[in-house]
Amino acid sequence: MRQSRVRQEDIARAVGVSVSTVSRVLSGAPGISPATAEKVMRAAADLGTPVTGPTGGPGSAVAAHKMQRALLFLNQVDINTGSGSIYHFVITGIQKAAKKAGLPIELALLGDDGEIPEKILGGPETGVLFAGVDPCHNVSERLKNKGHPTVIVNGLDPTMRHDQVAPNNFFGGQLAAQYLVSMGHRRILHLGTRRRWTLSARTDGFRAGIDGADVAGLKCDNIELPNVTEHAARVTLNDLLESGDFAYSAVFCAADNVALTAMQELRMRGIEVPRQVSLLGFNGLPVAELSSPLLSTLAVDWEFLGAESIRILALRSLEPLRPTQQIQTQVVLHRGESVIEAN
Repeated sequence: MRQSRVRQEDIARAVGVSVSTVSRVLSGAPGISPATAEKVMRAAADLGTPVTGPTGGPGSAVAAHKMQRALLFLNQVDINTGSGSIYHFVITGIQKAAKKAGLPIELALLGDDGEIPEKILGGPETGVLFAGVDPCHNVSERLKNKGHPTVIVNGLDPTMRHDQVAPNNFFGGQLAAQYLVSMGHRRILHLGTRRRWTLSARTDGFRAGIDGADVAGLKCDNIELPNVTEHAARVTLNDLLESGDFAYSAVFCAADNVALTAMQELRMRGIEVPRQVSLLGFNGLPVAELSSPLLSTLAVDWEFLGAESIRILALRSLEPLRPTQQIQTQVVLHRGESVIEAN
C-alpha cells in the first residue's frame, strides 16, 4: 500500500496535479477534464503503474487511501433474521475489496447507549462502516466533526452527513408493482414496513407503482409489518387468514423471508401458490432458490454493494471535503415460478 501511494505522488508530480486528482482519474470518478485525465493516464503508463478498475489493484484510488483500518458495525438483530443473510454477502464484498486495498477491517459493537467508545474509535485514520445500522444523531455528528471517513451500507442518511450505498429500493418497489399489474393482478396485498429508511423507500416505490397504474378495478391493501421477520409475517398472515377475508390474487412481500413464510402459511391453509395466489419477494436471497415453487423476487447484488462501500470510503479518506454521495445499486427482476398471470 505504501508503494502504491508513492507511485501516485510520482504521477502527480510528473503531471503537475494533486494526488487527489490522480486518484480520481484512476478510479474513474467524474469531474476531471479529458485533457487532464489523458495526461495522468499517460504518466501512469510511463512510470509503469498498473491501472485497474475502481476497486482494483495498486493503481486505484482504493489502494491510495489514507486509513490505517476501518471499523465495521453490524445490526446484530437484523443479521440473525432470515433477511439478515444478505449481510453475509455484503461482508464478503467488503472483505474482498478491503483486502485488495490493504485495509484491515475490524468488527466493532456500539455501546448500550448507541455510542462508539473512544478507545475503540481512535483518530481520523480510522474509517467507519455501518452495515444495516442507522447511527444516532450524536454518533453521526461526532464522526463528521472528527473527520472519520464514514459510509452507511444498505442504509440512507437523511442528514446527508455521510456517504451511503444502498439498493434502489424505490424503483425496485415500483418495478414490483408494475410487474404484478402487468401479469393481470387486480387484487394485491402488500406486506411492507417503514422500520428503516431503505424499507420505507421500498414501500413508497411499490405504492407509487400501484397509484400510477392506469388500469380499471385495481385495488391494493397495504399492511405494515413491525419488522421483516418470519415471526412478524406469520402473526400478520394468521390474523388475516383467520378472518376469512383473503381475496387477493397476488402478494408482494418486502423481503424474501417474508414471502417464504407467506408461502408456507398459505399452503397450510390449502391455498396453492401460484395457482390461487402469486407471491413476489425482494432481496434475491439464495435460500429462495430452494423454495418450491421457485420464488420470484427483486434481486440485489449484495456483494457488489459491499465492495462499492469500500471504494467510496477510500475516496472519502482522500477527499474529505467533497460533497457526500448517495449511491444506489441496481435491482433486477428474477422471474421464478411463484408469479403467474391472473385468471
